[in-house]
Amino acid sequence: MQKYLYETHMHTSQGSACSSSLGRDYIKPYMDLGYAGIIITDHFFKGNTRPDRSLPWTEWVNQFCAGYEDAKNEGDKWGFPVFFGLEENFNGDEYLIYGIDKAFLLAHPDMKDWDRVRLYREVRNAGGCMVQAHPFRSRFYNDAIHLMPDFVDGIEAVNYGNVPVWNTLALQYAKRLNLPFSSGSDNHNAASMSVEKLGGVLLDQPLQSIQDYVSVILEKKPMQLKPPSQEILPPWENGLPIDLPVHIHGENNTPLPGDVRKLLEEGHF
Repeated sequence: MQKYLYETHMHTSQGSACSSSLGRDYIKPYMDLGYAGIIITDHFFKGNTRPDRSLPWTEWVNQFCAGYEDAKNEGDKWGFPVFFGLEENFNGDEYLIYGIDKAFLLAHPDMKDWDRVRLYREVRNAGGCMVQAHPFRSRFYNDAIHLMPDFVDGIEAVNYGNVPVWNTLALQYAKRLNLPFSSGSDNHNAASMSVEKLGGVLLDQPLQSIQDYVSVILEKKPMQLKPPSQEILPPWENGLPIDLPVHIHGENNTPLPGDVRKLLEEGHF
Protein backbone atom coordinates (compact mmCIF):
# COMPACT_ATOMS: atom_id res chain seq x y z
CA MET A 1 0.00 0.00 0.00
CA GLN A 2 1.25 3.47 -0.86
CA LYS A 3 2.26 5.66 2.08
CA TYR A 4 2.26 9.44 2.22
CA LEU A 5 5.07 11.15 4.12
CA TYR A 6 4.45 14.47 5.89
CA GLU A 7 6.67 16.83 7.85
CA THR A 8 4.94 17.79 11.12
CA HIS A 9 7.46 20.15 12.79
CA MET A 10 9.46 22.87 11.02
CA HIS A 11 10.31 26.57 11.22
CA THR A 12 10.70 29.49 8.81
CA SER A 13 12.87 32.56 9.26
CA GLN A 14 9.82 34.83 8.89
CA GLY A 15 8.11 33.33 11.95
CA SER A 16 10.92 31.84 14.06
CA ALA A 17 14.02 33.70 15.21
CA CYS A 18 16.05 30.47 15.22
CA SER A 19 15.38 29.55 11.58
CA SER A 20 17.63 30.52 8.68
CA SER A 21 15.34 29.70 5.73
CA LEU A 22 12.35 31.39 4.15
CA GLY A 23 9.18 29.38 3.83
CA ARG A 24 9.53 29.14 0.05
CA ASP A 25 13.04 27.66 0.38
CA TYR A 26 11.71 24.39 1.79
CA ILE A 27 9.32 23.39 -0.97
CA LYS A 28 11.63 21.95 -3.62
CA PRO A 29 13.91 20.13 -1.12
CA TYR A 30 10.95 18.40 0.53
CA MET A 31 9.51 17.48 -2.86
CA ASP A 32 12.84 16.07 -3.99
CA LEU A 33 13.04 13.92 -0.84
CA GLY A 34 9.65 12.35 -1.47
CA TYR A 35 7.44 14.16 1.00
CA ALA A 36 3.73 14.51 0.24
CA GLY A 37 3.38 17.78 2.19
CA ILE A 38 4.56 19.83 5.16
CA ILE A 39 3.10 21.54 8.22
CA ILE A 40 4.70 24.87 9.17
CA THR A 41 4.94 25.19 12.97
CA ASP A 42 6.69 28.49 13.71
CA HIS A 43 7.43 29.52 17.27
CA PHE A 44 4.46 31.39 18.72
CA PHE A 45 4.28 34.35 21.09
CA LYS A 46 5.94 32.86 24.19
CA GLY A 47 8.56 30.98 22.19
CA ASN A 48 11.52 31.95 20.02
CA THR A 49 9.33 33.95 17.71
CA ARG A 50 10.57 36.37 15.04
CA PRO A 51 8.01 39.23 15.06
CA ASP A 52 8.42 42.01 17.62
CA ARG A 53 6.07 41.31 20.54
CA SER A 54 5.45 45.03 21.00
CA LEU A 55 3.58 45.23 17.69
CA PRO A 56 -0.21 45.61 17.65
CA TRP A 57 -1.78 42.17 17.62
CA THR A 58 -3.02 42.25 14.02
CA GLU A 59 0.39 43.29 12.72
CA TRP A 60 2.10 40.71 14.90
CA VAL A 61 -0.15 37.93 13.54
CA ASN A 62 0.43 39.08 9.96
CA GLN A 63 4.18 38.87 10.43
CA PHE A 64 3.97 35.56 12.28
CA CYS A 65 1.98 33.96 9.46
CA ALA A 66 4.27 35.29 6.71
CA GLY A 67 6.49 32.19 6.69
CA TYR A 68 3.53 29.85 6.29
CA GLU A 69 2.00 32.05 3.59
CA ASP A 70 5.30 32.25 1.74
CA ALA A 71 5.67 28.47 1.84
CA LYS A 72 2.07 27.91 0.79
CA ASN A 73 2.33 30.30 -2.15
CA GLU A 74 5.39 28.45 -3.39
CA GLY A 75 3.82 25.07 -2.70
CA ASP A 76 0.74 26.01 -4.69
CA LYS A 77 2.94 26.68 -7.73
CA TRP A 78 4.21 23.09 -7.56
CA GLY A 79 0.99 21.44 -6.40
CA PHE A 80 2.69 20.64 -3.08
CA PRO A 81 0.47 20.86 0.05
CA VAL A 82 1.51 23.23 2.85
CA PHE A 83 -0.53 23.33 6.06
CA PHE A 84 -0.61 25.73 9.01
CA GLY A 85 0.37 24.95 12.57
CA LEU A 86 2.31 26.60 15.37
CA GLU A 87 4.52 25.74 18.35
CA GLU A 88 3.88 27.46 21.68
CA ASN A 89 6.24 27.55 24.65
CA PHE A 90 5.58 27.87 28.37
CA ASN A 91 8.44 27.01 30.74
CA GLY A 92 10.56 25.24 28.16
CA ASP A 93 7.75 22.77 27.47
CA GLU A 94 6.45 23.28 23.96
CA TYR A 95 3.29 22.19 22.16
CA LEU A 96 2.52 21.71 18.49
CA ILE A 97 -0.92 23.09 17.66
CA TYR A 98 -2.82 21.87 14.61
CA GLY A 99 -6.28 22.79 13.34
CA ILE A 100 -6.51 26.53 14.01
CA ASP A 101 -5.73 29.23 11.46
CA LYS A 102 -4.86 32.89 11.02
CA ALA A 103 -8.49 33.94 11.52
CA PHE A 104 -8.49 32.18 14.89
CA LEU A 105 -5.31 34.03 15.93
CA LEU A 106 -6.73 37.39 14.88
CA ALA A 107 -9.94 36.74 16.81
CA HIS A 108 -8.11 35.84 20.04
CA PRO A 109 -5.63 38.60 20.96
CA ASP A 110 -5.70 37.34 24.56
CA MET A 111 -4.28 33.96 23.58
CA LYS A 112 -0.77 35.24 24.17
CA ASP A 113 -1.68 35.18 27.88
CA TRP A 114 -3.33 31.75 28.00
CA ASP A 115 -1.86 29.05 30.20
CA ARG A 116 -1.41 25.46 29.05
CA VAL A 117 -4.89 24.27 30.04
CA ARG A 118 -6.68 27.28 28.55
CA LEU A 119 -4.75 26.85 25.30
CA TYR A 120 -5.65 23.17 25.17
CA ARG A 121 -9.35 23.78 25.78
CA GLU A 122 -9.62 26.64 23.30
CA VAL A 123 -7.82 24.66 20.60
CA ARG A 124 -10.03 21.63 21.16
CA ASN A 125 -13.17 23.79 21.15
CA ALA A 126 -12.05 25.15 17.78
CA GLY A 127 -11.67 21.63 16.36
CA GLY A 128 -7.89 21.40 16.68
CA CYS A 129 -5.46 19.29 18.66
CA MET A 130 -2.35 19.76 20.79
CA VAL A 131 0.74 17.53 20.70
CA GLN A 132 3.58 17.95 23.18
CA ALA A 133 6.84 18.43 21.33
CA HIS A 134 10.03 16.71 22.55
CA PRO A 135 8.71 16.38 26.15
CA PHE A 136 11.94 15.02 27.67
CA ARG A 137 14.38 17.39 25.98
CA SER A 138 17.02 18.57 28.47
CA ARG A 139 18.93 21.68 27.38
CA PHE A 140 20.57 24.76 28.87
CA TYR A 141 17.40 26.86 28.46
CA ASN A 142 15.28 24.41 30.50
CA ASP A 143 15.28 24.36 34.29
CA ALA A 144 12.71 21.55 34.49
CA ILE A 145 10.64 19.17 32.39
CA HIS A 146 6.90 19.87 32.45
CA LEU A 147 4.31 17.24 31.55
CA MET A 148 0.54 17.67 31.06
CA PRO A 149 -0.79 14.10 30.78
CA ASP A 150 -4.48 15.12 30.87
CA PHE A 151 -4.23 18.06 28.49
CA VAL A 152 -2.51 16.80 25.35
CA ASP A 153 -3.78 14.76 22.42
CA GLY A 154 -0.47 13.26 21.34
CA ILE A 155 3.27 13.11 21.99
CA GLU A 156 6.13 13.81 19.60
CA ALA A 157 8.09 10.60 20.17
CA VAL A 158 10.72 11.15 17.46
CA ASN A 159 12.28 14.60 17.16
CA TYR A 160 15.40 15.03 15.07
CA GLY A 161 16.66 17.77 17.37
CA ASN A 162 16.76 15.28 20.25
CA VAL A 163 19.32 12.78 21.40
CA PRO A 164 17.95 9.22 21.18
CA VAL A 165 17.30 8.70 24.89
CA TRP A 166 14.93 11.68 25.01
CA ASN A 167 12.95 10.18 22.16
CA THR A 168 12.87 6.81 23.89
CA LEU A 169 11.43 8.37 27.02
CA ALA A 170 8.85 10.27 24.96
CA LEU A 171 7.78 7.08 23.20
CA GLN A 172 7.36 5.27 26.51
CA TYR A 173 5.41 8.21 27.91
CA ALA A 174 3.03 8.22 24.93
CA LYS A 175 2.45 4.49 25.22
CA ARG A 176 1.73 4.70 28.94
CA LEU A 177 -0.83 7.44 28.29
CA ASN A 178 -2.27 5.52 25.31
CA LEU A 179 -1.77 8.59 23.14
CA PRO A 180 -0.75 8.81 19.47
CA PHE A 181 2.95 9.46 18.94
CA SER A 182 4.38 11.41 16.03
CA SER A 183 7.70 12.20 14.38
CA GLY A 184 9.02 15.55 13.20
CA SER A 185 12.28 16.98 11.93
CA ASP A 186 12.20 20.23 13.93
CA ASN A 187 13.74 21.58 10.75
CA HIS A 188 15.23 25.09 10.82
CA ASN A 189 17.35 25.13 7.67
CA ALA A 190 16.43 24.17 4.11
CA ALA A 191 20.04 24.23 2.92
CA SER A 192 21.19 21.33 5.11
CA MET A 193 18.31 18.93 4.45
CA SER A 194 18.96 15.26 3.74
CA VAL A 195 16.81 12.19 4.12
CA GLU A 196 18.95 11.01 7.06
CA LYS A 197 18.28 14.20 9.02
CA LEU A 198 14.52 14.36 8.58
CA GLY A 199 11.57 12.79 10.35
CA GLY A 200 7.87 12.75 9.61
CA VAL A 201 4.75 10.62 9.67
CA LEU A 202 3.66 8.08 7.07
CA LEU A 203 -0.09 7.99 6.46
CA ASP A 204 -2.31 5.63 4.52
CA GLN A 205 -4.23 8.48 2.90
CA PRO A 206 -3.09 11.90 1.62
CA LEU A 207 -4.05 14.95 3.66
CA GLN A 208 -6.52 17.27 1.98
CA SER A 209 -6.51 19.74 4.87
CA ILE A 210 -4.96 20.19 8.28
CA GLN A 211 -8.22 18.88 9.75
CA ASP A 212 -7.37 15.53 8.19
CA TYR A 213 -4.22 15.42 10.30
CA VAL A 214 -6.16 16.50 13.38
CA SER A 215 -8.45 13.52 12.75
CA VAL A 216 -5.44 11.21 12.53
CA ILE A 217 -4.38 12.35 16.00
CA LEU A 218 -7.76 12.55 17.72
CA GLU A 219 -9.13 9.35 16.22
CA LYS A 220 -5.82 7.48 16.56
CA LYS A 221 -5.79 6.47 12.92
CA PRO A 222 -2.92 4.37 11.51
CA MET A 223 0.34 6.30 11.40
CA GLN A 224 3.93 5.18 11.03
CA LEU A 225 6.97 7.16 12.05
CA LYS A 226 10.06 8.06 10.06
CA PRO A 227 12.23 6.45 11.21
CA PRO A 228 10.48 3.59 13.00
CA SER A 229 10.36 4.26 16.73
CA GLN A 230 12.86 2.47 18.92
CA GLU A 231 11.55 0.03 21.49
CA ILE A 232 14.69 -0.23 23.62
CA LEU A 233 14.31 1.33 27.07
CA PRO A 234 17.29 2.89 28.82
CA PRO A 235 18.75 1.38 32.00
CA TRP A 236 17.11 3.12 34.93
CA GLU A 237 18.88 1.53 37.88
CA ASN A 238 20.43 4.89 38.78
CA GLY A 239 17.37 6.97 37.95
CA LEU A 240 15.99 8.50 34.78
CA PRO A 241 18.60 9.43 32.14
CA ILE A 242 17.77 13.14 32.40
CA ASP A 243 19.34 15.75 34.61
CA LEU A 244 16.31 18.00 35.21
CA PRO A 245 13.45 17.78 37.70
CA VAL A 246 10.13 16.62 36.23
CA HIS A 247 6.91 18.50 37.10
CA ILE A 248 3.56 16.90 36.29
CA HIS A 249 0.65 19.34 35.99
CA GLY A 250 -3.07 18.82 36.34
CA GLU A 251 -6.16 21.03 36.38
CA ASN A 252 -5.35 24.77 36.61
CA ASN A 253 -1.69 23.82 36.16
CA THR A 254 -1.54 22.59 39.74
CA PRO A 255 1.33 20.17 40.46
CA LEU A 256 0.33 16.53 40.72
CA PRO A 257 2.05 14.39 43.32
CA GLY A 258 3.67 11.35 41.78
CA ASP A 259 6.76 9.77 40.36
CA VAL A 260 7.37 10.10 36.63
CA ARG A 261 9.51 6.97 36.67
CA LYS A 262 6.55 5.00 38.03
CA LEU A 263 4.34 6.53 35.34
CA LEU A 264 6.78 5.50 32.61
CA GLU A 265 7.25 1.99 33.97
CA GLU A 266 3.73 1.14 35.15
CA GLY A 267 1.39 3.63 33.50
CA HIS A 268 0.24 5.32 36.70
CA PHE A 269 1.67 7.36 39.57
